[in-house]
This record gives sequence, structure tokens and C-alpha cells, in this order.
Amino acid sequence: MSSRPALLIILLFSILVFGLGSCDLINPDEKIPGFICIDSISLNPGNGRGTDMHNIVDAWVYDNEQLVGVYELPAVVPILTTGDANIRIRGGIKVNGQAASRLALPFFEDYVGTVEIFEDSTICINPTLTFKSSVTTPWVEDFEVASQVSMSSTNLSQENVAIVSGAEAFDGKSAKLSLPAGQDIFECKSNGSFDLPSAGATVILEFSYKCNHPFVVSLFSGNSNGTVQTPILLVSESAEWNHIYVSLTQTVSTIFSANEHEPAFGFVRNDGMDGEINVYLDNIRLTHFE
Repeated sequence: MSSRPALLIILLFSILVFGLGSCDLINPDEKIPGFICIDSISLNPGNGRGTDMHNIVDAWVYDNEQLVGVYELPAVVPILTTGDANIRIRGGIKVNGQAASRLALPFFEDYVGTVEIFEDSTICINPTLTFKSSVTTPWVEDFEVASQVSMSSTNLSQENVAIVSGAEAFDGKSAKLSLPAGQDIFECKSNGSFDLPSAGATVILEFSYKCNHPFVVSLFSGNSNGTVQTPILLVSESAEWNHIYVSLTQTVSTIFSANEHEPAFGFVRNDGMDGEINVYLDNIRLTHFE
């Protein structure tokens, strides 16, 4: 027998032994995660900041300060850390109601906690968030005190802002922007003006609404030289109450010289809409950092 076949057998045997021994290196055992379930996130606004109504739809989850992912609620989040894990949860919203534009709202304090994680087991966390102390809410309106309502119709409208209760209202009392048949324009705005931060600072106007006709959120901005009105968002009709966060950031940052801003709501009757138009508003909150 020649030495070449024997050498070949030894070489093949060595490859086989090495291959078997290296399987664990090529395909190591996968780590079994533990899980955090987050059914919902609540809001405790604190005194003077309005209602606890919100539309926090996402949880931004961090494990030991590393982003695990952004999860639409309710969510089950895999966590690879076993034992004590430093978990941070941020509340996320849809900016302007757009699913493709999601933001961890910087006004909220994060939930931070040490959670004991076990492999293949689940622990539930349902955080309640609060506003940061550096946040200010210069306009809060829930329409509960009709004699002190902080918004009114502009000179484009023949109708006034009405306050309704009962089945028409969202919670207690709400504003009704009504346009009877035969009238074509309704517009109202805040009674007061607000000095809002520019230079890219986050400014959010949020509110609850339902409507049988689209309406526009706009912003009157001015100074001693005059006022301009900027349309910001067309809000689609909704038969059910919804809650939306409208970004004023870009508009306020574009109009650098303005130091007086007044949020406004309005609509022009669409062709083919012959009956009464109703837009209901509630839980208005204007928010930015001090």
C-alpha cells in the first residue's frame, strides 16, 4: 500500500474531527431572551398641564442604554440581558397623525427601572409618564368653564364657538365649530398669543377631535410690523374621537421675527357637502421647553 492513500485517509479524518469540534464555534448556542410586556403607557400631566388624555402609541425601549427597538403598543419586547437589567422606556407618538413620522416625545420623563430578567419568562411594565420640569404649557383648554373659553371665531365666521356637553362632548364639555347649510367658512383661534421658541425647538399642539368634514390647523404669526397666517396640517374627517399631535416646530422656526403666535382651526365647505358641518375639539395643549 502506498503512502498516498494512507495520507489521504488521515487528512480526511482530521478534517472530519476538526469539523465536528468546530460546530459550536460556527453555530454557537443562541441566547434565550426574557421578555417585557408593555400593554399601555399612561400620562400623569401634573397640576396646570391639563388632562391625562394622550395618544402615546409607541414604546422606545432601551436595555442598559442601548436601544432595543421601537414597539407599537401593546408590545412584547425581547431582552437579552439576564438578571438585573437597566430598562428605560420612552413614550412615542405619531407626529401629525402620520404612521411614518414617529417621535419619542422629549417632553416626557423616561420610565427608568431595574428589572430582573429571566430566560424565556415575561414581566409586565405599564409605565405612567410625567412632564419634565423644564416643559411649559402656555395654552391649556378643556372647555369645562364656558365663561372662560380661550378661543373665539375670527371675522371670517358668522358663527361663534359653541360649548356642548352630554353625548356630543368628549369628556364633560367640548367645543363645537358648527357651519350651517348656506354658509361656507368657519375659523377660530386662540384669544391669547404665545411667544414660542424657534431655532428648531420642539413645539407641539395637541388636541382631541371628531368631525364630519376636514379642517385645517394653522398659525397666525406676527410682530409690530404685521401678521401672517401659515397652514400647517389638514386633518381628515373622523366619526370617532381621536387625539393628535401637530408639530409647529418648522413653522415657528421659519418665521424668526415673529414673537406672537396664535393657533387656529378652520375649514371651507367642500363642494357637494350641503348639510351642517361640525368639528368638535377638546383637550387642547400647547407644549414646548422653557
